Amino acid sequence: MTTVVRVPRERSARVPAEQRGPGRDRDDVRLLVSHGTRVAHHAFRELPSLLRAGDLLVVNTSPTLAAAVDGRLGPARVVVHFSTRGDDGRWAVELREPDGEGTTRARTGTRAGTEVALAGGARLVVEEPVSARGERLWWARAEGARVLELLREHGRPIRYSYTERDQPLSAYQTLFALPSPDGAGSAEMPSAARPFTARLVAELVR
Repeated sequence: MTTVVRVPRERSARVPAEQRGPGRDRDDVRLLVSHGTRVAHHAFRELPSLLRAGDLLVVNTSPTLAAAVDGRLGPARVVVHFSTRGDDGRWAVELREPDGEGTTRARTGTRAGTEVALAGGARLVVEEPVSARGERLWWARAEGARVLELLREHGRPIRYSYTERDQPLSAYQTLFALPSPDGAGSAEMPSAARPFTARLVAELVR
C-alpha cells in the first residue's frame, strides 16, 4: 500500500531558510532523528550534540549544475532538464513545459527524432527512452555546443514547483561542493547537505 503525504503550502520550503528573516542561516531548519522505531524532533543546528566522537558523517561533495535550459520545439517554449551524461556522450534529459505558475510540468508526447532548438544556435536531438518502462527521460544528443558549456552560459538551477521564485545557483550549492575536473555535478541539489554552515562544521570538528 502506498501512502501519500501532502505537505501544507505554509509548511513547504518556499524560500531558503536564510531568507526568512534577520539572523537566520541555512541550519535554521528542522531535523527528524530516528532511534530505532522512536523519532524525535530537533533543529538542524543541534546536530553536533546528537553525534558522538567516532560517529561517521557522510557528505556529498558534488556541485549543483545549472541544469535547466530554455528551448523551442517549433513555436512552443520548452525547458530541457539535463540529468546524466552517458558513456557515449549522450545525455539523459527530460523535456518540460511552462505550467503558467513560474515553474514547469513534464511534457507528454515526446518522440524519438524530436528536435529542440537551444540557445546559441545549438540543438538537441531526442533519440530513445532511457527506460523501456516510461518515456519521461530520454537519451538525447546535443549538436552545435558542449553541454557543460551550454549549462554554464545559458542554464539555471532546476526549480521545484513549491518554491516561490528562482534563486541564484549559489543558493543551491552546499558547503561541501567541490569542482569536478570534467565539470560534472548533480542535476539537482544534494539537499541533505544544504543546512550545513561553516560554524556548524567547525563545531562538529571540535
